[in-house]
Amino acid sequence: MANKEMEVEKNVDLKRYMGRWYEIASFPSSFQPKNGTNTRATYTLNKDGTVHVLNETWSDGKRGFIEGSAYKADPKSDEAKLKILSRRNHIDEKIYNQMVEKAKEQGYDVSKLKKTMQTDPPPETDAAPADTKGIWWIKSIFGK
Repeated sequence: MANKEMEVEKNVDLKRYMGRWYEIASFPSSFQPKNGTNTRATYTLNKDGTVHVLNETWSDGKRGFIEGSAYKADPKSDEAKLKILSRRNHIDEKIYNQMVEKAKEQGYDVSKLKKTMQTDPPPETDAAPADTKGIWWIKSIFGK
């Protein structure tokens, strides 16, 4: 997808990245619902240094989610590869366009980049996830 190797961030302060992040745009993937909205990720630092990840999206008014753990591929390295996300569910159009231009400069084909629809206010849920196997995304592939 990119013409050159992805740059990595050095000396990442994991605690700073914990909490909720909203997807502003993404390249469509087969494991996300095609009509997904309000896509977001919530990161929580575990005692063992790994990160609990909760990815959520809404499709046809229903919440879908998958949980997992993230960890450094090389525990001795101070590098990390991060997605571009936002603490707010909307960003200024000028800033968005600047980010897209930067991606182009890095060699990414942004023609397939799709903005994620986010409602204001975003949906909230206090319910604990019931399905931790990620069946929702399998169903979304088949349109169910």
